[in-house]
Amino acid sequence: MTEDITLITLVTVLPYRNPLFTAHQIRTLDRLSGGRLVVGVGTGYLRGEFRASGADFDRRRALFDEALEILTADTAVEKISHRGIGFETSGTALRPPSIQRPHPPLWVHANSSWGLDRAARFGGGALFTLTTETLADTIRTAHAPDSAAVGERINKLRDATTAAGRDPAEVTVAFSGVLPLLDVRQGWNTDQVRAHIAEYEGLGVDWLIFNVIGDDPGASEETVRRFGEEIILARD
Repeated sequence: MTEDITLITLVTVLPYRNPLFTAHQIRTLDRLSGGRLVVGVGTGYLRGEFRASGADFDRRRALFDEALEILTADTAVEKISHRGIGFETSGTALRPPSIQRPHPPLWVHANSSWGLDRAARFGGGALFTLTTETLADTIRTAHAPDSAAVGERINKLRDATTAAGRDPAEVTVAFSGVLPLLDVRQGWNTDQVRAHIAEYEGLGVDWLIFNVIGDDPGASEETVRRFGEEIILARD
């Protein structure tokens, strides 16, 4: 249906599953999408989901780091040997290789200092979200309430990326939570939305992520169409 729309996961919780299975699924999906996959990743925060998946909540950061080792391996290398937390493999074949090399880009949820460090060292992108204090407590992340906090996070990301020996331009900056849930039935202030976009663009944000209402397929489709015409295409 399309040739240029990017497919992104928001987010894949890496500690939930064996990283070899995750790597296989990512490589396959990159193939199926024609090399248009971006993998948003995070540590997770819901204890109930960890219990349901059999994952260790208290070791989620160690499990996340282990998964990064697997996912950042060059997919041209078909076989992986690894001795990890709860599993060991010798020469496991992971096919097919991804189209994107050395691997599909990983966008790391980076509100916290710990996540920001991983984004700076390993990420193709950093995912941030504006939060209320309640939301930050709920999802166990650092509070980022406004554009001033956004600018501060981006500056820290750039410094950390440089300290890791990487070019900050290599790390895409994406932010969500800038606007409430989009719904054509409620409408939006076009000038206000454009002003928000300009503000965050000036701070160095590359992508803004907006959520669309999902209770009615027709309303969802119309929301995307109208927002595209009034906001996105109007900027070109």
